[in-house]
Amino acid sequence: MGKVLVVDDDSSVRQALAILLERHGDSVNEAASGSAAIEILGSDNFDAVITDLRMEEMSGLDLLQKIRVNFPEVEVILLTAYGSIQNAVEAMRAGAFDYVTKPFKNDELLVVLEKALERRKLVSEVKFLREMVDYKNNFGTIVGQSRAIRKVIDQIAKVAPTDTPVLINGAYGTGKGLMANSIHCNSLRRASRFVKISTRMTPENDLERQLVGYVSEKGRSSVGTIELVDRGTLLIDDVGDLSKSVQDRLLQLLTNGTVSPIGSSEDKKIDVRVVAATRHRLARLVEEGRFSKDLYATLSGAVIELPRLRDRGEDILILAEHFAKKYTREFGKRMMTFAPEAARALLQHPWEGEVRELENAIRRTVAMTNSDQVRTENLILVSASIEGTHTLQIKSLSDGNISLEEKELEYIVSRLRENGWNCTKTAKELGIGRTTLWRKMKKVKEADAMLSGSAE
Repeated sequence: MGKVLVVDDDSSVRQALAILLERHGDSVNEAASGSAAIEILGSDNFDAVITDLRMEEMSGLDLLQKIRVNFPEVEVILLTAYGSIQNAVEAMRAGAFDYVTKPFKNDELLVVLEKALERRKLVSEVKFLREMVDYKNNFGTIVGQSRAIRKVIDQIAKVAPTDTPVLINGAYGTGKGLMANSIHCNSLRRASRFVKISTRMTPENDLERQLVGYVSEKGRSSVGTIELVDRGTLLIDDVGDLSKSVQDRLLQLLTNGTVSPIGSSEDKKIDVRVVAATRHRLARLVEEGRFSKDLYATLSGAVIELPRLRDRGEDILILAEHFAKKYTREFGKRMMTFAPEAARALLQHPWEGEVRELENAIRRTVAMTNSDQVRTENLILVSASIEGTHTLQIKSLSDGNISLEEKELEYIVSRLRENGWNCTKTAKELGIGRTTLWRKMKKVKEADAMLSGSAE
């Protein structure tokens, strides 16, 4: 069974093929032209395309060439009249899997399709195995060499190739999203979508509708995120904050592999891997009656505990250098090193906001430092609560002619200018609220006047 796109400008041929393939057990989409096919291929993942060779708007051969460039892993089967066999042979040379002459026998077409799907699967598995020969090379986005982070990488390497639900425990800023994405990228689903749903960022009333979709009394419908992620990986962040009804929906997906849109009695079969992330201890929430015992048991198929940054101290300077390299390249500056006293300051900082706080601090520091060495007076650190809220504070700047407040304002203005005076985006980058940003800007009349006509 596979996901197949049928392309033909004759609707009766498309419908007949769709019926045949669906009876065969395949998932089928239809396109009436080559351009429509390219658009559909760009919106989802397909295993094979069956296309007529002769079409008015775009020939099957032209379509094949576009598929080979843009979707090289998709197998293409051509349908051709007997008199066009020479064109079909040319298409084989251009990368088509095979061709079938019309009128074709159903069994003949299905045999060719099964072989194409078998090769598609084999090529994917070989590619995956080659990438997994040295799994450490697949975790380049996870920076660090402490024993704690190596343990996490080992756990991800073991669980990624499976379809087991994964529960990631960790404080804000420890990199739960990064780890979930790493699981997806090292799985057999990596060619499909990876989508994150944050319960904190989505109003509770909208979350259930967003996840499962809905059908209104007037017949209008909306496809839910779960269905859109079919054959991919869904990260549910802050899973401990889900409402009872959404927990039930998630349990249905994990137990039966189905979802029921709101307002519909139909159960849709969905193939989605779920990775859940939380800062809570779900076992405690279960005891308190705030989280489903069955859902907790299902999600706990594989549990990954992310260490606090203070427990991976030897990684702090490695991470700082990594972020310095990232942002010097982004800001077009020379590579910076950390003076010994600056390195000590980084090691001694509490980092309550974890890796996220460290990255923000290095980004700010790089933006405001013009030398190729970061000294203590260059460091722009933040204080961050364990709940992830930030208050911008410059811990150490020793320019006798510029006050801390002026230096802070200078930095904020530079970020606003870089972001086209978009206050919402700048406040998010700084880790402070939009209101806090305005309050700081209004302390200086000139800056306030400058912003009044420019800021969003």
